[in-house]
Amino acid sequence: MGRNAPGLEALAAELTTPGAEGVPCICADLLDDDAPKKIVEGVRRTVGNIDDIILTCGPFPRTPLETLERDDLWRSLAVHAVSPLLLVRALADDLGAARGSVVALTDAGVTRPYTNHVAYLTAKGALQSGLRALAVELAPEVRVNMVALGIVADPEADSDPLRMHRLATRSPLGRFGTPEEVVHVVLGLLDSTWATGEIWGVGR
Repeated sequence: MGRNAPGLEALAAELTTPGAEGVPCICADLLDDDAPKKIVEGVRRTVGNIDDIILTCGPFPRTPLETLERDDLWRSLAVHAVSPLLLVRALADDLGAARGSVVALTDAGVTRPYTNHVAYLTAKGALQSGLRALAVELAPEVRVNMVALGIVADPEADSDPLRMHRLATRSPLGRFGTPEEVVHVVLGLLDSTWATGEIWGVGR
């Protein structure tokens, strides 16, 4: 799922193996009030019922304190907290019937803040609180957990070698995480049947 239809279609084509059915994709903008409804309708149309949800909302807006506006907070909250929570609510029956799981990616900066991202970190903190509340509401049928990530390498976005080196030195391991390592952690939480309401911190 994403809001860039051509990008989604290209990714779906890349993920589809020869001779297999195409990977379904649903385009929606989480800033729209009807986004959760649109996503659920798309799921029903292309997939049917679901067993698990992985929430990976990605916008990372820079909001220096001196330019922070109400709209910055509303937009970040809508994308990173409000829409994801409503989406889980809308698919709760599916998850319960499958005894499924929700895993969300959040940010280590919620507990170890960094500068210039007040709106983003506020929204991720709201997501963590909301999902912990849902872990109680949906138990014992549905498990809800989170992964609080440190810095994950993004070769397309991180083009300044000096900045990248400076950031990497903040980690005791002296490097960033990789998308593949994040996938392993998410799969581990999906398989951890005695964990709910947990926040696993990785990449410190």
